[in-house]
Amino acid sequence: MEITELNDKLVKDFFEIVHRTMEEIHIHPEYSLSKNNHHLFSPEGKYANAVFGIYAKINEIKEDLSKVEVFLRRFPLKKFYEENEISHLDYIKYHTEVFYHKCNTLLDLFKLFTNEVYELGYSERKCTWGNLMKSEAVKDSLSLKVIEYYHKSFEHIIKARNLNTHRGIFKDSEKDDIEAPMMIYKNSEKFNMELGDDFRRMMPKFLLEYKLKKYKNERLLYIKSGNNSAEQYINIFINVTIPEFLNRAKAKQ
Repeated sequence: MEITELNDKLVKDFFEIVHRTMEEIHIHPEYSLSKNNHHLFSPEGKYANAVFGIYAKINEIKEDLSKVEVFLRRFPLKKFYEENEISHLDYIKYHTEVFYHKCNTLLDLFKLFTNEVYELGYSERKCTWGNLMKSEAVKDSLSLKVIEYYHKSFEHIIKARNLNTHRGIFKDSEKDDIEAPMMIYKNSEKFNMELGDDFRRMMPKFLLEYKLKKYKNERLLYIKSGNNSAEQYINIFINVTIPEFLNRAKAKQ
């Protein structure tokens, strides 16, 4: 087994604990379908339930990242989108932004998962890198090492996401180079304006279409590469963190 692959034995042991503790609550004499039954969990059950909640979110993010690839492979309902002022470039930009945000969310979930597994007790707002590094229980752990390397690998994407979220900036010079002449063509048709021969020779439509196709394929390869890397980090992170969960869960039995 390569380290970038999930350890099936670890995951099996993890799910056995989660399943068993959930089964225990269902057979509890005070269990009720119409009420919140969290207080009925054993200490092990409460711990497993909290950890599993973040684990499920990490897997959901992994699936969301793979969906971005699917969306970018083709521009469906072209006529419908263009009637609603959504160009192919807008479509690529939107899904690239989703990719940026999901990569950043994965970083946050790694921190939250570590917080739950090591029972550090931080609220979501205070579960920061600085606070994790202050904790004696986790500061030298492999879990934090994986988070640190993930941040370094995805730092350019995280910076792009922060610019996009906090300042509304989407930096992409290649997109801008295609978008400007495409807008000129679009407005010339919309307002029945004549374009000069010099402009048409300098930037013919067929060249723009070629550049757009090339740009889309490059974005797709970029996101595919990022997804492969993110999946490897997820697998490594789970492999090094789940053993700590198993040890702590056993101690609560």
